Amino acid sequence: MTFKKIFCALCCGSLLLAMAGCSENKSTVAPAESNSGQTTTAAKVTTKVTQTGSIGENAEMADVEIKINNVYKSEYFGSQDGVLSKVFFLDVTIENNTDRDIDTNMLTSFDFEVDGVLHDSATLYAIRCAKLQFGNDVNLFAETIKPGKSQTGCIPAELPNNFEKVTLSFLPLGGAKGGGDTSKAIVYTFTKDEPEELAKPDSSDKTENTETKTENSEE
Repeated sequence: MTFKKIFCALCCGSLLLAMAGCSENKSTVAPAESNSGQTTTAAKVTTKVTQTGSIGENAEMADVEIKINNVYKSEYFGSQDGVLSKVFFLDVTIENNTDRDIDTNMLTSFDFEVDGVLHDSATLYAIRCAKLQFGNDVNLFAETIKPGKSQTGCIPAELPNNFEKVTLSFLPLGGAKGGGDTSKAIVYTFTKDEPEELAKPDSSDKTENTETKTENSEE
């Protein structure tokens, strides 16, 4: 056997051994936990506990009692992202049976879904309309509710003028906007024709006209 043949035989043997090694360990990428020394854990799944509420009836969850006395459709129109909107008012009574203060305002504890899509209902325009409708002293739940106490007030919401169904969630532990726990919710639904129509008070018309004249004069 010549030197050239011997050299070729040795090369073939080395190649076969290398291929055999690869067949035993097909993956050349080490798992993340091997590099970091940490094991991978599954993400924690939080189950949302919901309870169906009815307008005009008491409901209780997490030691917080709520009664949506009525839902009103006002005569105040606005615009959100170029879409005609209307302001709705919720007449609400909330009782705190916990051992701590709770926030229950429009930003922290009430989420509105319009036709299945979460909607930004807590607008400055909605607050302004509530004050025009009920006066500047209207209770918008700006103050926390003390343990053992209750409050009755207004939750204003600016919603699209035309919708099929609104799903309202009351979050007794506080919503995500307030850094609260969204795992519990009392859920209400209503269609566009169910809220009671509420006419503007005469004073609000005068106030709006005065504000419009003032804005025009400043321009």
